[in-house]
Amino acid sequence: MIAGTAAVAGAEVVQVPDVVRQVTTLDGWQVTLSLTDARYDAVPNMANALLSKEGYLSGRVTLTVEGVGSHPINSGQLVVGAQLGCQVDLSDGLDLGMNVDTDVFDDDSAVGLRPDIGTTLKSGGIEVVGFGAKPLRGAVATISILDAHVQVDHCGGAVTARLFASATIRSDTSDDALNVYGEVLPL
Repeated sequence: MIAGTAAVAGAEVVQVPDVVRQVTTLDGWQVTLSLTDARYDAVPNMANALLSKEGYLSGRVTLTVEGVGSHPINSGQLVVGAQLGCQVDLSDGLDLGMNVDTDVFDDDSAVGLRPDIGTTLKSGGIEVVGFGAKPLRGAVATISILDAHVQVDHCGGAVTARLFASATIRSDTSDDALNVYGEVLPL
């Protein structure tokens, strides 16, 4: 006989505020990096595993270079990804067993069995997952992601996620890097 239960998804899609960063490079270019249309969708874990979380992340990142700099831009790159945080790393698993209590010097000199449960707790960490990279060929580079699947396993406690984008541009006189980060939300 096969029996099962159906889980009802209680998660809702969370819209994340747009993030825009603008700088003027030393050689005069106006550079804008934006993270827009970001949303997080935490969903029930497909395997119903207690120590696993998963969800889908979406967003659009755009690198724009405007103006007239004193030196031409030789190259540039746009990168988008997610940072996934885990509060407690439980990857070593649980040890379950039985211990024999044979202490005859106790007031109660009975021999007995007692359960023994143990684990090695390690501080969690942050993992970086890349979703895409695009070279700058002109004044604008854009990467859009729609429902990119993320999963964190063997984690006790809170699991969080945030989208990020990094951009670099290079000229003969200056290398410039910009970064934007979305809001940190539970997964």
